[in-house]
Amino acid sequence: MPPLALSGSWTKGLLLLASFGLLLLGAEVFTNGVEWLGYRLGISESATGSILAAMGTALPETTIPVIAILKGGEGASDVGVGAILGAPFMLATIAMFLVGASVYYFADRRSNDTDLQFNQGSTKRDLTFFLIGYSLAFIAALIPRNTEIATVPIRDFIAIFLVLLYLGYLYLSLRAGELADDDDMDDLHVGLAVEGILERFGSGPDKDHSSDPHFVLTALQTLIALTFIVIGARLFVDQVEWVSSSIGIPYAIVALIIAPIATELPEAFNSVLWLARDKDTLALNNITGAMAFQGTLPVTLGILFTPWNLNLTWGTPGFLNAISVLFAIAAGCIVLFRARRVGEGDFNPTPFLGSGAFYVVFLALAVYFVMLGA
Repeated sequence: MPPLALSGSWTKGLLLLASFGLLLLGAEVFTNGVEWLGYRLGISESATGSILAAMGTALPETTIPVIAILKGGEGASDVGVGAILGAPFMLATIAMFLVGASVYYFADRRSNDTDLQFNQGSTKRDLTFFLIGYSLAFIAALIPRNTEIATVPIRDFIAIFLVLLYLGYLYLSLRAGELADDDDMDDLHVGLAVEGILERFGSGPDKDHSSDPHFVLTALQTLIALTFIVIGARLFVDQVEWVSSSIGIPYAIVALIIAPIATELPEAFNSVLWLARDKDTLALNNITGAMAFQGTLPVTLGILFTPWNLNLTWGTPGFLNAISVLFAIAAGCIVLFRARRVGEGDFNPTPFLGSGAFYVVFLALAVYFVMLGA
């Protein structure tokens, strides 16, 4: 390999590691900041996880289909559809698997051991809205685009309903739950930094900026963390795409599988950190809330602005897309079924481990299609 090419490879590798570090740092700062932000806004712990944390960390993966759709050109619609479908698929499989694995891994340090203490109402609400919205999105793909009711395409009706569905979800989430106890929250990172700076310059703080931070400081830290997450995710995706192109993986496969792995890392990291700290409601609702978001609003973009071609005909471009939707729905149904049958806060995490099996099967299918040149 020429020296210049070798140097470029090292640069790409370092950028890949740097992006991974930004995601980790952003997740740590974000989990701390969003807890305080939800508390200052008077939002319940479950709503903080389902709305603030979920929507915030969903920004990286949401930007990919938007950019692809706006850019246009050859393959842009495939990239947009793959990115839209890849996000909820990763959440329902890999992210859910990490929830179960983290509970077992951190069992020794958790006060709840291997029991997952969760908010049953919010979890069932999140998964129910996800399953309704995502199922409708799949049905929309099976309806020919020119099919109309009263001169209005049926797909447009479904798209409008999905937006209204998420607005209804927001309303129900915000009105439910109790406010978290601030005694159980870690000091605000930015507040600690402000106190350190003031002390360094010899002027002691006139108030507690870390354990009783002002709303402005909590919002500032959350925005800083989101910046780290967005930059890290975009950088990670760029480097992963370079790796995939180097070994000849089609870009459509990258959009459906590899890119969502990178962009779903924030949700996964946030949840792992919260599970290690016995904050199971925040951890689980961070993922299920993101599923509710990804199963309604981003798919609306796909229905309205892409061919949205999903089918179950073996060997066609839409086959893997359709399978990813069906697997995500199946994984969500399993967790919802278990959540409905157990009492509040009495959840064995084993069903989450089973979610990873869907991803393994899907990955095998994707590899098979790549080998066939599909």
